[in-house]
Amino acid sequence: MVIVALEVGPLLSNAYLLKDEEGEAGAVIDPGAEGERIIARCRSEGLVPHFIINTHGHIDHVGANAALKEAFPGAPLCIGARDADRLTDAAGNLADLFGVPAMSRPADVLLEEGRELRFGSVVLRVVETPGHTPGGVCLLAADESPPQLFCGDLVFRLGVGRTDLPGGSARELAASIRTRVLTLPDETVIWPGHGPKTTVGAERSENPYLDLADPSCA
Repeated sequence: MVIVALEVGPLLSNAYLLKDEEGEAGAVIDPGAEGERIIARCRSEGLVPHFIINTHGHIDHVGANAALKEAFPGAPLCIGARDADRLTDAAGNLADLFGVPAMSRPADVLLEEGRELRFGSVVLRVVETPGHTPGGVCLLAADESPPQLFCGDLVFRLGVGRTDLPGGSARELAASIRTRVLTLPDETVIWPGHGPKTTVGAERSENPYLDLADPSCA
């Protein structure tokens, strides 16, 4: 799988372009801003999105959904079921907070635990990870070597997602990290919603905030 990371928008969110190495089939994860730039990069990479996927419903991860849907109308827009209402709710997706329009279209596909999204030879498995938002999800490419995890704002290099925004829960975030991330092999590559990529092993040994994922905090 080919992975292209683009840092977009004023909050420097990561948009990810994924492509099957053997063809043009691909997916876009978290097109948060700069839609025309993302579209242009898809075309320069020879990538045809089969899915547009949001890890959660905040505006810095969904802000270019409309542009992507217009450019690639055959690609369903996918988001966790419990975050779907945020797409068109300017308060829920924090667009009001940043003074920008709630630009997303409604979801085409509601993601739930275990659903598989396939394009070419690539399989992304949906992992429900509430905490940063109620409907946050990760996308796990378990068949890649090493495995690849696209985790939105669940965990970062030496950090974790904030839980003080509407719908956030420190208890749920801790449980999601403990049961859905720290159970993965150490070599699993983590692609977060902001900042550089990392690995499960690096975060397990170096991330000071992962003390919150201790079972005693659950």
